[in-house]
Amino acid sequence: MAEEFDFGFTAVNEDELSNILKNVPDDIEPSEDIIAIKDKLDLILELNSTCEGASAVKAQYDELMKAKFDEIEALIIPVLQNLMKNESKDYLYWPGKQRKAQCELQLEKTLKITRS
Repeated sequence: MAEEFDFGFTAVNEDELSNILKNVPDDIEPSEDIIAIKDKLDLILELNSTCEGASAVKAQYDELMKAKFDEIEALIIPVLQNLMKNESKDYLYWPGKQRKAQCELQLEKTLKITRS
């Protein structure tokens, strides 16, 4: 079972690490993907290193969360409003096949919002 979870790393002490690093060539060029990721990380760090940058990131996050909550509200509120209609009647008639289909649709829409 342990072999299934071998991620390819080896634990080393400081001396072993020093020996390994001595044998790594200095002229290794990073790939374009690595350079692109580094550039994006540098930009994120730059934005977050200033109050202004942190505020901008927070504002974007808050805007995204508000949009997601608005979408979720649009799915839930109509269901609750329909359940409150006709309060003088004690029973709801909601045939099983129709109920299952409608609930599955709302679940799918909700999960699409919350897991994206």
